[in-house]
Amino acid sequence: MIALIFQSLFHRRLFSASLLFLAIVMATGCSSTSAVERPDDALDDAEALRDAIDARLEAVDDARFRDVTLEYFGDGERVRVRQLLLVQRPDKLRVQTRLPGSDEIMSLLVSDGQTFSLHERDENNYYTGAPTRENINRLLPVDLSGRDVVHVMLGGAPWDRFDMETNSPTLQWDLERGKYRYTVDRDNGNELAMYVRHDDFAVVEVLETDPDGEMVYSYLTRSWEDVGPLELPSYQRFQWPERDLDFSLDVSRTEINVGFDANLFEFAPPPGSTVITVDSSS
Repeated sequence: MIALIFQSLFHRRLFSASLLFLAIVMATGCSSTSAVERPDDALDDAEALRDAIDARLEAVDDARFRDVTLEYFGDGERVRVRQLLLVQRPDKLRVQTRLPGSDEIMSLLVSDGQTFSLHERDENNYYTGAPTRENINRLLPVDLSGRDVVHVMLGGAPWDRFDMETNSPTLQWDLERGKYRYTVDRDNGNELAMYVRHDDFAVVEVLETDPDGEMVYSYLTRSWEDVGPLELPSYQRFQWPERDLDFSLDVSRTEINVGFDANLFEFAPPPGSTVITVDSSS
């Protein structure tokens, strides 16, 4: 799910000097114009924004993300794999993972909304349990529940992650980003913020920070493309510094409202596999 951002190499000194001059002009002259004022028709209630975010997805029943490149950095290593992702609202998920240049499936994860199953072919282990954030994190470091994975793939909100907190959400307009800023103060003292576009109520960023303002977790999107009745992000990046994780999803092609068979989101243990039940309470 991941793509690198390669910086351009500037070989001409004149071109580099021009860029430097432009940067200085922008830094000194744009302070009074960089703020994006709150639209006159902007929402001012957190619950109203939540309803608008969810209403955006009503035109989509399911989606197939083809030729997805997941690029992973963590524990001093870099790994790139290919994936096929299927999602069906509200909470069904299928993820097939292959090595680049191979059609052999390394792992298969499915969830029917009630149970998730993950089979790792190399060890022939079959993991199963409830598709909660805690269980999914044991196997896939996205820090999201199965339902939230479906939502973020469609440009929606990871509500399970926000709803686990006891404090009420607040809503502000972020002048710097020109986006809604939907926040919840976590019980551990951190702040969980979500940034939402005004024009179509798509979620473009989720950011958790500690009391000192340091990033604890980040989910960022870019390269939004028209796919039928709505725009979807073709690039998503997840960062989790505490676990030394940084990975991204780069989607080549997306199809929506395909109409999937229910059996695509069910997967029995392969013969001879070791069944391991994952319990979030343990």
